[in-house]
Parts: sequence; structure tokens; C-alpha cells
Amino acid sequence: MDLTTDQLAARWGVSPATIRGHRHRGTGPLYISQSRMASPRGTPLILYPLRHVLAFEEAHGITPIQPA
Repeated sequence: MDLTTDQLAARWGVSPATIRGHRHRGTGPLYISQSRMASPRGTPLILYPLRHVLAFEEAHGITPIQPA
């Protein structure tokens, strides 16, 4: 299962902009970036694999407010 930026933001109780900021600074969980050309229209281009999210939460002591 993968999470979108919006889903991860809801899980952590922060704004999507906060998640994007962490991604740009390299301080958030690992993510997958899909090519716009290779993805069907409407498909999220950035996805966070749940296993990476869970590992990041455990390593940083984050308790989600909306578990997956």
C-alpha cells in the first residue's frame, strides 16, 4: 500500500505543504516519484510506500493520528 502526500498529511495531522517541505529538504520518509509521462492522468506522481512510512515513524517517534 502506498500513501499520497494528502494521505500522509492526514495521517500525521499536518498540511500537505509540510509534507512537501520535508520531501524537498530530504527530511521525510522515502518516496517514489513517478514520471508524469508514464502515469495515467490523475495518478499521483509522488507516493510514500507504507513500509517506509512505518519505518520513518518508528525511527522518529511519530505516532500517527490516523493509522492506515
